[in-house]
Amino acid sequence: MPEGNCSTLIEDSCNAPEWINQSYFESLLRKCKDDATIKVQSVQVKYALAKGENYASVIYRVQVVFYSKGQPARTRSYIIKGLSETELAKQKLGEYNVHGKEMDIYQLVIPELRQLMRSTGDSSDLYPNALCVDRNNDVMIFNDVSKKGFVMTDRTKGLDAIHTKISLKAMAKLHASSLKLVEMYPKIFDSYKTGMITRETDAFHDFFQSTYDALTDEIYTWDSEWHYYANKLRKLRPDFIEQGLSVFDNDSKDDLRVLVHGDLWINNLMFKYDNDGHPVDVLLLDFQFCCYGTPAIDLCYFFFTSARDEIRQNGFEEYMQYYYYHLAEYVKRLNCTQKFPTLHQFQRQILKKMFYAIYSSVVALPIHLNEETADADFDALMAGDERSKRFKKVIMANKKYHKIIKGLLPTFDRKGLLDKLD
Repeated sequence: MPEGNCSTLIEDSCNAPEWINQSYFESLLRKCKDDATIKVQSVQVKYALAKGENYASVIYRVQVVFYSKGQPARTRSYIIKGLSETELAKQKLGEYNVHGKEMDIYQLVIPELRQLMRSTGDSSDLYPNALCVDRNNDVMIFNDVSKKGFVMTDRTKGLDAIHTKISLKAMAKLHASSLKLVEMYPKIFDSYKTGMITRETDAFHDFFQSTYDALTDEIYTWDSEWHYYANKLRKLRPDFIEQGLSVFDNDSKDDLRVLVHGDLWINNLMFKYDNDGHPVDVLLLDFQFCCYGTPAIDLCYFFFTSARDEIRQNGFEEYMQYYYYHLAEYVKRLNCTQKFPTLHQFQRQILKKMFYAIYSSVVALPIHLNEETADADFDALMAGDERSKRFKKVIMANKKYHKIIKGLLPTFDRKGLLDKLD
């Protein structure tokens, strides 16, 4: 194919950088496939996710047609992930170093975690393979796993029992293999301090507080019987950030500590199904907010943002037990030597950090359930301007969210989670 016929086509609505072109992919594929004869015929670029599905990153889907000596033309799809494009996102997320940390995770940590699980006879991938971590262009490039049958589920519906359990098993594999990795390299996660709520920066604090306030204001518009909870939330307000921070504090040397994914919800999971429509495999995506801390961070965030409501309202202890037994199994298979908690000790550790259920239900869940995408972007979360206030009012007015939070508030109150600190 003559080189003059090469082309790069960028979808009209896609603001992709100029370096994503046939020359770039020709060099990349020659290196990755160890074939200097590869020629790229065409490159097509578009956004991989619709507005409202992702806030902290820009993700492109790139279709590449290429050929090499003696081989017919082949078409492959790749995912390019970079940092969100707005100045505010670059500033706020830069204080978390989310992108640099995630590149390190995919390049240095995940290969070790995957190898540890495979040493137990577990052949599942668990994570997408990074074809390339390109630090010059500040992106990661992945094979498009949708071509292997992995798909996302509807974030507004929540996960049923089968999906919830396969996700918890995957979480247990991540956490168990990280325990073994710390035994092998004791300082490997020493720098992983910036989870979603962190003492390292207050860049997100106004966002957390304003979203919390939007719920309080919304509850005051409901029937007066609900004002009891709005009053409790208002009294708790001065302690809300501090209680969230305390979840991430490693305040007991005896408590379980693992590599926490940090943002484990429906849109950061992709499932593969058998011919009968049953999920048989799952991938964990997006490690921007990973940190070293209590597994309660992942467990509370995942359970209260992503499980279907009948599970969320009634099944917490049952599903924590399910996770614990699988974690214990993988720890044993990995020959971890550190002291492992009993189920009772583990449940006490989770209860001690359960304020994260409040954060997950009050700040994260209404955003995840939102279907009004006109203002659904990073700046609408963080800016604090009129558009941001309008967006938060919209997400709190969601009737689907009302049904969920009305079920959770009495439960949280009975556990003492809505009480102001002394």
